[in-house]
Amino acid sequence: MEDAVEQLKALANSVSECVRCSQIAAHRERAVPGAGHPHCGVMIVSLAPAVADEALGRTAGSALLDDLAEFMPALATAAENVYVTTLVKCVPRDESGVRQPTREELDNCFSYFSRELSITTPHYILTVGEQATRYVLHRLFKDRPYGEGDSLELRVFDNPAFRVVPVAEPSELRARDAKIRKDYSDRLASLAQVMGL
Repeated sequence: MEDAVEQLKALANSVSECVRCSQIAAHRERAVPGAGHPHCGVMIVSLAPAVADEALGRTAGSALLDDLAEFMPALATAAENVYVTTLVKCVPRDESGVRQPTREELDNCFSYFSRELSITTPHYILTVGEQATRYVLHRLFKDRPYGEGDSLELRVFDNPAFRVVPVAEPSELRARDAKIRKDYSDRLASLAQVMGL
């Protein structure tokens, strides 16, 4: 396990020095690396770091993990068994402020995400939000495993090395009506059991 810990530290150092995305690098406060168990059963992946994580010096997904635990309480007690990361490793911003990452920026960071996968070897990858989900499925599957217009949330996409399970962003879940939120939380609780959380 120590080797994986050292590899993740080295990767975090590389991320902190990265300037592949010159516009982001010029406007970032700092890079925000992933963190968590070096041999996790579950990896949680979102699109980009939260501004709060960047500003407070936290690792990627700290705010997300708290928000997801509202709908998947098992995460509150099993957080040390997961690895949380983002597809882009810096808050995407330019002179106008925070924005969505471009496809080029996602591609620039993909090698970091790919390396995190190979080090941590998760059994499940929980992708948070549609944009993150579609990017991950596109990059990790040779053939697109869904049809155009298909709903992807809470489907299980099997890969020989792991399973990808898309979930909604917590802000999207909060906007849904109470019964839908309850049903979704129940399904997330079942999923947590299956994933060993």
